Amino acid sequence: MNARSKFTILLSWTFAATMGSLAHAQQWPEIFDPFALRTLYLEMSSGDWATIQNDETFDIELPAMFWMEEDTPIQISVRRKSAEPLNSGNGFTKVSLKLDINEYVTGQEWYGLRKLSLENGDDQDVVSEGLSWYLHRAAAGLEGYAYDAGLASWVRLIINDVDTGVYLSAEQRDKKFLQNRGIYLDGETWLYKVSDMGSLTLKVGGPEDSPTVETLCYNPFQPPTENCPTPSMDVLDNELPGYINMQGMLTLGAVSSFNSNPDAIFSHGKNFYFADFQSGMTRRHFPWDLDSGLGGGVLGDIYQTSSGYSEMLLAVPEFRAQYSQIMNDLICGPLSQGNLHSFLDAIEPVLTEALADDTNNQIEGTIAEHFDNRRQWLSERIEAVAVQIEGYIECLMNGDVNYDGAINVLDVVAMVNLVLSGGYDEVADMNGDGTINVLDVVSLVGIILGD
Repeated sequence: MNARSKFTILLSWTFAATMGSLAHAQQWPEIFDPFALRTLYLEMSSGDWATIQNDETFDIELPAMFWMEEDTPIQISVRRKSAEPLNSGNGFTKVSLKLDINEYVTGQEWYGLRKLSLENGDDQDVVSEGLSWYLHRAAAGLEGYAYDAGLASWVRLIINDVDTGVYLSAEQRDKKFLQNRGIYLDGETWLYKVSDMGSLTLKVGGPEDSPTVETLCYNPFQPPTENCPTPSMDVLDNELPGYINMQGMLTLGAVSSFNSNPDAIFSHGKNFYFADFQSGMTRRHFPWDLDSGLGGGVLGDIYQTSSGYSEMLLAVPEFRAQYSQIMNDLICGPLSQGNLHSFLDAIEPVLTEALADDTNNQIEGTIAEHFDNRRQWLSERIEAVAVQIEGYIECLMNGDVNYDGAINVLDVVAMVNLVLSGGYDEVADMNGDGTINVLDVVSLVGIILGD
């Protein structure tokens, strides 16, 4: 029996042992499985669909029947989102859409969700946009957010029997988002959207602002005023951690900077949500609107001070050191070349056929060439980031689970034993999510096989 056959047996055994526990998982995380391309269906009158496609107010909501594969259709509302429409090839214009599950049926949910946001990948392409979301998902472990910042997956959308292509389904930030994470308490939770520097839109809670918003009345959290100047660095260092989960906020900045996203918190002071709480928890930050990810150069400055957030936070020595440590830990763990390449290796066969059928996929050249381009971009970006990190510490050899100085089948056996025993070892946590499971085994096998 050759090495590849042995790996296949080990993986099959480990998957079988692990999937049993996943069968009882909540419904909403399963919908955002990036390794499963689900097909969604919409059916509405041709006149209504034409109205939605051409709506430039982005406010018109019209009824449709909606279902996934073998599901029973349900009535929902559909409206167009503000992304640029894509018109290459035949078929319908590919526009980003918001699906409201409970607009017409009070209390109606779909797999534990009340809204879906389907993005067409207009700034880059849906592969890059989905990869940008995965970077934040991978950073959910202790090295990064230390909480789940949001999920996303790819879907194929059929509208009135016409295949409109591949979309990125990003988990909507709303009340249900907070409830699904067990962090919503009625009357004591607020959710805000920041679409530009100092521009806060209250989405959940109110009518009064949260106590934290009232306290953080200065730049960059709100437009500067004479009555509320930005405090000194010493005051910021001492007071901000009492109001903000700084690990999460700095991780949002780090992942966005790693991703060379020109429209994010550190580059532009925009495109994120945050949740405030009456007591018990500090402010949590969540990414949003990632269609510009991977759009910048691989040499971009990770200490960019082009927004008020980066200018203020990275000027405080303690926050700057924490940010550097987060970036160091991320590229040595969840954002390492091995993990990110393994992720691309896994999703490429899942998406290739559907992307090839999508005349609005925004991809130049073949699908395989595009995936290779994304791998190369990530490899070059990791090298560039490592050079920039202040006080950079060389990464441990992730995957050397038995600590013999080599990575081979013996490490796979050791990792499988960790999975079955529920143990933990930093060098075995290939994706840095704080647990050892089948995904870590897959990453390790991919590295050994050179896939």
